[in-house]
Amino acid sequence: MRFRSKKQTASPGDDKAAAKRISEIETAFKSFHIREVIREQIRHGLGYGIGHVWADVGDLGYGALDQEKPLRVNKNGMAQGALRRFANVEPIWTTPANYNADTPLRDDFYKPSVWWVQGSRVHSSRMKSLVPFPVSQMLAPAFNFGGLSLTQQLKTYVHNFLRLRNSVSSIAANFSKLVLLTDMFGNMATPERSDFGDINPSSVTGRANFLQGVSDGQDTFVADKTSEDVKILATPLGGLNELLAQAMEAMASIPGIPLVKLFGIQPTGLNASSDGEIRVFYDEIAAWQADQIEPTLRWMFNLVQIHLWGDIDPDIDYEFVHLWQMDEKQAAEVEKLKSDTDAVNIVSGKISPDEAREREATDDTSIYRNVNLTGPAPEKPEDDLDDGSMSGLLSKAEGEE
Repeated sequence: MRFRSKKQTASPGDDKAAAKRISEIETAFKSFHIREVIREQIRHGLGYGIGHVWADVGDLGYGALDQEKPLRVNKNGMAQGALRRFANVEPIWTTPANYNADTPLRDDFYKPSVWWVQGSRVHSSRMKSLVPFPVSQMLAPAFNFGGLSLTQQLKTYVHNFLRLRNSVSSIAANFSKLVLLTDMFGNMATPERSDFGDINPSSVTGRANFLQGVSDGQDTFVADKTSEDVKILATPLGGLNELLAQAMEAMASIPGIPLVKLFGIQPTGLNASSDGEIRVFYDEIAAWQADQIEPTLRWMFNLVQIHLWGDIDPDIDYEFVHLWQMDEKQAAEVEKLKSDTDAVNIVSGKISPDEAREREATDDTSIYRNVNLTGPAPEKPEDDLDDGSMSGLLSKAEGEE
């Protein structure tokens, strides 16, 4: 994520003030370990079905009723400098204390207003919850007012993969079988006994055990040329890798993570690429950020602002940075297209050069976003430099000397 100022102004003083505030809030986010707290909440949400973030605000204690007071996230409900820390509370230590199960028309229906945290009553305004996979309201109490965990959804697929992996390992270790064609009646009817170590070769089972014992490595098979024959039946191993790959794809389909990201498996085949899958995965992450992370992060963002300045600045905001980024060549090509469009619009009279500079200054993806473009546009270069050739530049430099 990155912070930005929503206020568009030509005043350098306003720009410096906004930059100073952005720097302060970036420092505060690092000191309060916001990234680590959010990551831990996501891990709890996926592992337990629900994740909690608690805000330690003011001089309240940790007694049974100290944290039951509601927290108002505004300048009247919280003093400047009152925020002490953010902490994750593992869901195993929490359970709802109060919730409305009577009127479905109310906003707080089956939504806990107070949480019981290991002997302390904590108001829900002081602890934000994340539920990635919610369940029906009727089932919410059985899930501690959370939802399905990712481990619950993956359990069947992981067990199937482990069973298939063991089966493939057994097949690979025993892919060939030794077949003995012998006179079973004659061997079973042989009265005498001639032991070979602990094996009686005269019996059918003894003969099979004997051949099994010498079949490993480079030992020699000895068989009667008239009444016996030895064959090896091999199990085809083709397709086993496809079975394992399909089992791994089934596991990856539940969290929606591409195989190359989850297991490091590259796609096979001519001109095979996983770029499309990765882009879809990044789009899914962007949607997940807006749906799941945004409520808690916005709450923490407002608390940090009140802690720093005593109020919420409406001109300071943040945005999630999309994981899919253009490389330098692609960014330059896009910038060239934008410049050509501006040139055509200026020549046709649709916009002025100053308006084109304003568009450039407000473009977050521009390669000139760190350049101060608030002043008037520079004068048009001389005619001998219009072609942009190196000879024109050298002539200009020699003339100045």
